[in-house]
Amino acid sequence: MRIAGSVVVIVAAAAAPLAASPRTPLEAPTDTLAVQVNLAFERSITSSTIKTIARDEAAAIWKVYGVDLRWSDPGAPAALTLDVIVERYPQRVVDGSPVLGYTTVASAPIAPAPIRVSFDAVDSLIEHRPGADPLRRQREIGIALGRVLAHEVGHVLLGAPAYHDRDGLMQATFPSDDLVKPGRSPFRLTPRSVARLRVRITSLSSPPC
Repeated sequence: MRIAGSVVVIVAAAAAPLAASPRTPLEAPTDTLAVQVNLAFERSITSSTIKTIARDEAAAIWKVYGVDLRWSDPGAPAALTLDVIVERYPQRVVDGSPVLGYTTVASAPIAPAPIRVSFDAVDSLIEHRPGADPLRRQREIGIALGRVLAHEVGHVLLGAPAYHDRDGLMQATFPSDDLVKPGRSPFRLTPRSVARLRVRITSLSSPPC
């Protein structure tokens, strides 16, 4: 993702954006997919508040779709294991906007590439919000990190070819305020992505032949 008043998601294996179907009431998948997330924060990122909120936010976004993000038990059975690194790095810039997070989606049946999220890019975004006190700023950083992470997890869950919807969680751009405001309505899946997720849950949950 990158930010400049809006957020643009960068995915190395992304195809051309796909148009989203009109929104209609759609039930979440009935099956549950357990996903083990090995989440590592760079040592200099020490706030337990930020870490907890980021995990909770990403998990809450996916829970309504039957995806159980698990953080604390690497040995527990899971259909999919993801490595996520929240790191500090010199801000990557694409078309004048800093990248917030990225991953690569491959079509081959190999272990997913690590998801990388830039703490510094998100921190810089929150830092410039007027009137944010330190505690509120930590909370907003945590929420924003969780939403960036949820989007990138979406690319892995939905599989190749990677794509962006015109709205919802998997859209390519977000108004910057959406990353921190309380409501999660901008971070729902479109019917197209829910349908694709159903197929993917069935596929990932099926034991290999």
